[in-house]
Amino acid sequence: MKKLRRSAALLLTASMLALTACGGNSGKTSTTGEQTTSAKAGETEGAGLSERVDLVMYLLGPRPARYDAVLEKFNELALKDLNCTLTVNFIEYGDMATKYPLIFSSGEEFDLAYGGTWVNFANLAQKGAFMPLEDLLPKYCAESMKLQPEESLAQATINGHIYAYPTNFYTYSAYGVTVRGDMMEKYGFNEIKDIDQYMEYLEAVNAGETQFSNLAAIGQDHVLTDIYLESKGLYPVNGGQYGMYYIDSSSGSPKVIAAHEWEGYEDYLNKAKKWSDEGLWPKSALSIKDTSTDMVQAGVAAGGFGNFDQGVSNYQLCDPSWKVRWYNVQPNVNHLAYTQDCMVVPSSSKHPERALMLLDKLKTDETYYNLLTYGIEGEDFTRDENNRYTCLDTAQFIPEPGTWGFRSQQFYLVPTNAPADYEEQKQALEDVTVANIFRNFNMDTDPVKSEYAAMQNVYAQYNAPLRLGMTTDVQKDLAQLTEKAKAAGNDKVKAELQRQVDEFYAANNK
Repeated sequence: MKKLRRSAALLLTASMLALTACGGNSGKTSTTGEQTTSAKAGETEGAGLSERVDLVMYLLGPRPARYDAVLEKFNELALKDLNCTLTVNFIEYGDMATKYPLIFSSGEEFDLAYGGTWVNFANLAQKGAFMPLEDLLPKYCAESMKLQPEESLAQATINGHIYAYPTNFYTYSAYGVTVRGDMMEKYGFNEIKDIDQYMEYLEAVNAGETQFSNLAAIGQDHVLTDIYLESKGLYPVNGGQYGMYYIDSSSGSPKVIAAHEWEGYEDYLNKAKKWSDEGLWPKSALSIKDTSTDMVQAGVAAGGFGNFDQGVSNYQLCDPSWKVRWYNVQPNVNHLAYTQDCMVVPSSSKHPERALMLLDKLKTDETYYNLLTYGIEGEDFTRDENNRYTCLDTAQFIPEPGTWGFRSQQFYLVPTNAPADYEEQKQALEDVTVANIFRNFNMDTDPVKSEYAAMQNVYAQYNAPLRLGMTTDVQKDLAQLTEKAKAAGNDKVKAELQRQVDEFYAANNK
């Protein structure tokens, strides 16, 4: 188990002592929405339920067609148990880059939101977007805290404060590719071992097929470059995709570099130009808002990047005749930080106590969990004798609509149409998982916020098209990127991040 920072360990100890004092129910799942007397007593302590509260939550992704009907059923329970209702707003993936940070900076009042490393959890926390939870969680999430892995709270701790309530569900850094098995068979590919072989597969399909308009499923949110760098042993300082800085440990001690400074970057850019010139993605890729999974499932791509869960989703939703498969292309697999998926309470919330009480219900009561995650049983999904579920109509309610932030190890259901060897595939990832202490690291850009913002602008303008091969002269454009980055303050940002990494490494590499 990863070592905990002392501050987080002390917070956890205090939390567990408070849990004992708060009481709560026996931990049994409610199927009727009823609560025990002791649970109500624990919940009303410090935050009475006499006032009706209307909570607002933000999730990411498309809103299911039947969501309002499901939410009505959910609110019947919430109103009865906690004297509250829930309104859920969705931010579509294509609008995420602009709308997601805006909800925290605009002053809008709401009460819960999905958070995660890949949507800049640490950076937003340091800007004051989220409410500290170390005093609130023991009081209002007493039951779910008993199920929470110790290290998850350490990973949610920044500058001594817990800014998120992470999932308790293991996820993996294994990023891979969903591939059309029928196309693999047609063009003589038995497996995909790495990104280069995946591109060889796409090149073969490109030479023989005309029905694909975006073979590699590349859009503005593409992770090709990020995954390529990680597959070469670099670790993103932000803990996820869409960052600029990486930790290079090839020489032994961790060294912070900007992506464009990696010794293999020019070689990668030349490959990207070749792939772009061959037409593996359209020249308009930077304006395409559709996700990789959207394009794979629509049949406009012969493959696309995604994690294990996305691979399973593609297997479920794609035409069975495509024989969809998923291959891991990352040689070093870690457990992702629990903050890869988490829930946050915005600083603007007027009802943080009730919001956390509802979140506690979502994480401990299967009836609540299933409603927002799978819909209404018998109408949106069914379960078989092996506790696998079947989604009855994905056009009406697609499972897990943005609910990853409260995904539960206890209640998670495997779909009946998941790969037959689902458990074996997941165990295979677990078997090759290695520890990575930097999963507990949260970078702080506040000391260099002006330079960091300037670097973001430079990368958006000069690196975004370059890393997709949209250039006539790789060497010239890379030199321009390097010059612009230096002027923006790249050296100052690196020095600050290196200081933080060195300090963390010294404290945790024992």
